[in-house]
Amino acid sequence: MTSKQFRTLISCYLACVVLAILGHVFTAEQLPAPLRDFVKAADQTTWMASWVGVTYLVAATASTIGLIIFKAWARPSFALLAVVGAMPWDGHTVYPALEYLFINLEFMLAGAIVAAAYWAPVRSRFNKS
Repeated sequence: MTSKQFRTLISCYLACVVLAILGHVFTAEQLPAPLRDFVKAADQTTWMASWVGVTYLVAATASTIGLIIFKAWARPSFALLAVVGAMPWDGHTVYPALEYLFINLEFMLAGAIVAAAYWAPVRSRFNKS
């Protein structure tokens, strides 16, 4: 995998993050009424809306930028934050179909990014920083 391919993989990951958010914003209202009420209540109490969520987003942004510029500290940071972000901290979740699609793609791409950062030929770029 070349540096350009690795960065393209990261771009696809970031696109899925944005598309998952947009999928939630634009399709959550189309859920059946009981599920829609559950999602509204969950959106108001999620940890992502607290200082913990803001801290997570800042750290995730920094680690993703670190990967793009091949910083050695970004590999373990991104891997840890990918696992933490995939954990169901809020308990049961309900996703509209589009959001669910892009969240799953996001998780798969995050795994591919971690694998490439550690085991693809691009890994040598991280040793120079």
